[in-house]
Amino acid sequence: MALYQTEAVVLGSKNWGEADKVMTLFTRERGLVRAAAFGCRRPRSPLAGAMQMFSHLDVQLAEGRRLETVRQASLIEHYRRLSEDLTAMAYGSFVMEFLREFLPEGQPEPRMLDQLLLILKAFETRNPRVTALAGVYQLMEFTGMQLHFEHCGHCGRDVKGEAYFSLREGGVLCSDCRTEYAEPFPENLRQLILSLRDLDWQAGGTLRIRSALLVQAESILLQYLQQLLGRPLRSLEFIQQLS
Repeated sequence: MALYQTEAVVLGSKNWGEADKVMTLFTRERGLVRAAAFGCRRPRSPLAGAMQMFSHLDVQLAEGRRLETVRQASLIEHYRRLSEDLTAMAYGSFVMEFLREFLPEGQPEPRMLDQLLLILKAFETRNPRVTALAGVYQLMEFTGMQLHFEHCGHCGRDVKGEAYFSLREGGVLCSDCRTEYAEPFPENLRQLILSLRDLDWQAGGTLRIRSALLVQAESILLQYLQQLLGRPLRSLEFIQQLS
């Protein structure tokens, strides 16, 4: 079996057998990869510490027909808050589940991985709910399934001021192109979503967000993801338990 070395983030895992796990990894060179980590649930396994969700790794994988095999792994970065703070863990799990559901297997997305690393680092210091919401809006831009908020989905004109919104139409519509399914879309909500989508994690500073607008921006995203998947994300149950 051919071996290769890659940078990766652990998106999740499932127990397999008595001491093994099947890992879901977001790798730099090969995108989403599923790999068997044999024996990693044993306390003395050299893989035990690295095979945890959110871990940023340097990993050696062996190619396989159905699954890769984890040969070696070392931590590049451990995100302490995501492993110790239940609220951060819950919202971080939402981001990881989004990626597991929408990343195609075997397709490299290095820019998307770089963005994910910035988001994971932001969880260490920022509000987890806002970080998760902004993070998923940002990551959606790499999927080709993103909602549009700047231009009318029908005529393509820039949207300013009065606008309408429809999930069926994939985003905002100008007043001239309004359909029967579109609802009024406040300008301050549109600007909030754009500020979340375009947030520069490295610039510092904080966003001042009215709670009512945050709930609306969150509701739009969750409804859209449910529409795409045909079901709610399972990580939302974890978040609701903490509320």
